[in-house]
Amino acid sequence: MKELIENLKYLDIPRREGEVFLALLQKNEFTAPEISKITSVSRTKSYEILQNLVKKGLCNESYRNGIKVFNCVDPKIVIENILSEYEKKKRVADELSVTLNEIFKKNGKVESSIDYIEVLTDKEQIKEKWLTIQKNAKKELLGFSKQPYAINLDDNIDKETDMIKNEVIVKGIYEYKNLTQEERSNLIKIIEIYNKMGEEVRIVEELPMKMIVIDETITMLALNDRVSLKPAITTIVVEHPGFALAQKDVFNCYWQKGIPIVDYTRNQNEYLM
Repeated sequence: MKELIENLKYLDIPRREGEVFLALLQKNEFTAPEISKITSVSRTKSYEILQNLVKKGLCNESYRNGIKVFNCVDPKIVIENILSEYEKKKRVADELSVTLNEIFKKNGKVESSIDYIEVLTDKEQIKEKWLTIQKNAKKELLGFSKQPYAINLDDNIDKETDMIKNEVIVKGIYEYKNLTQEERSNLIKIIEIYNKMGEEVRIVEELPMKMIVIDETITMLALNDRVSLKPAITTIVVEHPGFALAQKDVFNCYWQKGIPIVDYTRNQNEYLM
């Protein structure tokens, strides 16, 4: 089963989605609660994952006696569709590579005094940038973590495991403000998993922003809109050692204020006010 899940990951099917997809193969149809009973996925999370599989064409949804049920699409058709999509992407990529290279050669590369600053507004761009930065971390990764997440925390476990295996020091500070009791409970469970993996973890009521500082060189951050105060999607990436060191000092200030996860779980009722 584990090997099958790993193989599905090569086809851009995340671990949790792969686990649910394989579970769907076991009988004609399932409800979301039934899926949660035979997988490691929680009941709440199973609804989201099943909808993702429907969107990707890996399973179908219908109603039986007023209850939503899900059944697996023929795996042969699934694989054929995935391969077809890869072929389309490859053709587009090949054509785009030629076109962009022609533009690059024609106009040359213009150096800018602010080439070390990159602004991202697309969610998929932000996700890909984060995964690339995370993969290339060599020594240290420090993070402020708060909603909304570009990648669900439980979907990033494998990537962080690889990083820690490569002896990268990982420290995370997590915000719990404005979370329901259930959301906070789920957050604590995920944080405890990260902590057991080797991440040094602390929790605080509120963080000023989402931020990652990598190898004292790269900073990735998102600030709330000053007018609406809504959580931001726009993300700024700054590749500048001086700026990164300054943000590391900010991180260390909040680290000192943070509550170790062991202390938080032991005295959780004190922080529910």
